Amino acid sequence: MIDVILETDGSRKELIRRAVEGLGDQFIERVKSASTILIKPNLVHPENQLASTHVDAVRSVIEVIQEHSPAKIFVGDAAYFGTKSAFRNLGYEQLLKEYQKVELVDLNDDAFVDGYSVRRDGSRNSIRRSKLASEVDFRISVSNMKVNRETSVSLGIKNWALGTWIVPSRISAMGRVWARWPWLNEEGAWAHHKSIAEIFNQLPADVSIIDGIQAMEGNESTNGSAVNMGVVLAGFDAVAVDAVASTLMGVDPTTVGYLVMASEAGLGSVDMSKINVPPMQMAVLTRKFNRPPNFDENSLAWRSASPDVIISEQ
Repeated sequence: MIDVILETDGSRKELIRRAVEGLGDQFIERVKSASTILIKPNLVHPENQLASTHVDAVRSVIEVIQEHSPAKIFVGDAAYFGTKSAFRNLGYEQLLKEYQKVELVDLNDDAFVDGYSVRRDGSRNSIRRSKLASEVDFRISVSNMKVNRETSVSLGIKNWALGTWIVPSRISAMGRVWARWPWLNEEGAWAHHKSIAEIFNQLPADVSIIDGIQAMEGNESTNGSAVNMGVVLAGFDAVAVDAVASTLMGVDPTTVGYLVMASEAGLGSVDMSKINVPPMQMAVLTRKFNRPPNFDENSLAWRSASPDVIISEQ
């Protein structure tokens, strides 16, 4: 059985702390042996706190780490609307005044290593990945809990995969953005999901933490409505953590393409019967989130769009 920590009843900082501490000696030993650690929040929108990881979640992770390790801690993202403005507007700059050996990093400006996404025909498309993310000793994803019109859910795996992918900026109707959609949406549903799974596979997070204190439902991943779930999840198996979060939102994780593909690649389990999480708590907490139009149809589009080409899992 795969353990996923589920915490309820407390403030955000309390629940994050309890969830991280619930990871036990394995987490402590990993941070003790690390010289460098990257905490990767989801800072997709600098003016929408609900869509972005709350700074208190990151605070709690930093505090637990620093109780056990003198490691240098990087807090970084390659945010869609710009990382620096998100750091400023969402309170992340305050971390530099509160903690020693913490550095904020805009991964949009980072050096890169080679990676790849997947085209609709199954071939590989060269992309750039954060060099910092590839070189640190320990990698932690701290994301929030959202439904998504394109990928059904937006959780830990999507946060890590897309937010460590470096792309050039472009000018849009909403200003300057760092958009991955030209490599994803343009290639169709199967390639979109396959790319997320493959990108995560190339450089996975070691720990996934999901802040579901206030989750997001509705049509837009950056402009939805709040759902007061009051939960925090954590685990070493990012696929399993996402599977539990999906289930809590009323989304069958076996309908989420990139979770199924990541599971098939050996990155974790999407099978809830193999995940150790309190069943009574799950039953009480689970609810069906309001979903984007055509959600059920879109959520399964990846199954009918897969090409004949078989990509080897790496």
